[in-house]
Amino acid sequence: MTPAHGHVWLDGEHIQHYASKEVARRIGLLAQNATTPGDITVQELVARGRYPHQPLFTRWRKEDEDAVTKAMQATGITHLADQSVDTLSGGQRQRAWIAMVLAQETAIMLLDEPTTWLDISHQIDLLELLSELNREKGYTLAAVLHDLNQVPVVTPAI
Repeated sequence: MTPAHGHVWLDGEHIQHYASKEVARRIGLLAQNATTPGDITVQELVARGRYPHQPLFTRWRKEDEDAVTKAMQATGITHLADQSVDTLSGGQRQRAWIAMVLAQETAIMLLDEPTTWLDISHQIDLLELLSELNREKGYTLAAVLHDLNQVPVVTPAI
C-alpha cells in the first residue's frame, strides 16, 4: 500500500522497503469492518494471525498453538473455537478479530474502534487488556475510540 502523501517509516526504514509479511510481524491491524474469509471457525480465524510467523513449508508449531490459545483465552472466546464465525453475534465476532490480532504477537497494534459491537463489560475487559499490554509488555497501541470515557482506562495521560 502506498501512502497518498508523505512517507511511512518503521524502525528508521521506509515501510515500503519491508516485505508485507515482515510488516505483519511488526504491526497488527484491527480494521473497523473486517470481512471473514469464507466459512471458517473462530479458531481458524484466530490462527490466521500466526501467518506472518510461518516460515515457508513449515508445519504448525507449538508456539503458534500457544499464541492462538492465549489470545482466545484473553478475549474470552475459547468456548466458541469450533463455531463458524458467520454464526457469531457482533460482539463475539469482534472479540474473534481482536484475538486474531493478539495471536499475531506484534509490538505495535493499530486498532480502529476496537470496542465496536462489544457490551460494556467486554469493552472494559478489552481496554484493561490493552492497557496491560502497554504497561507490562511495552506494546505500542494506537486506537480510535469515539467514547472519551474509555480513554482513561487505556492511558494514564492524554
